[in-house]
Amino acid sequence: MASTKLFHIGIKAVIVNNNKALVLEDTGRYAGFDVPGGKIDENETIEQALKRELLEELGLTDFKTGELLTVFEREDYKKEGINLILIFFKVEANNFDVKLSDEHSEYRWISKDDLSEMVKNNEVRNDGVKVALEKVLE
Repeated sequence: MASTKLFHIGIKAVIVNNNKALVLEDTGRYAGFDVPGGKIDENETIEQALKRELLEELGLTDFKTGELLTVFEREDYKKEGINLILIFFKVEANNFDVKLSDEHSEYRWISKDDLSEMVKNNEVRNDGVKVALEKVLE
């Protein structure tokens, strides 16, 4: 009998405003710029998880969830034999004041050219983040 592969599911928000996307730098747990999000808690819907994470990480409450951008399995994550799948959504938010949580040390609004430079310098967290950002910054 085949063994079952288990996954944690994480939700990620690629926030777009004025043809730029928001990226965050972690306080030190991980290298590279990422987009906001986190694991979906037990009995939580995708929308509830997205609302919770954006409030916790940015203080953001007013946004519109858009299209599914990509799904990515993080090869570098494995806890107790459980892998992590990240689901990236485009999120639109009007001008807002970014209020970083203690999880992040910096934020940037980046353009397509900024992303190209960040990729060249290996400053993007992983390929899932890269692909999702490329899709919104075309």
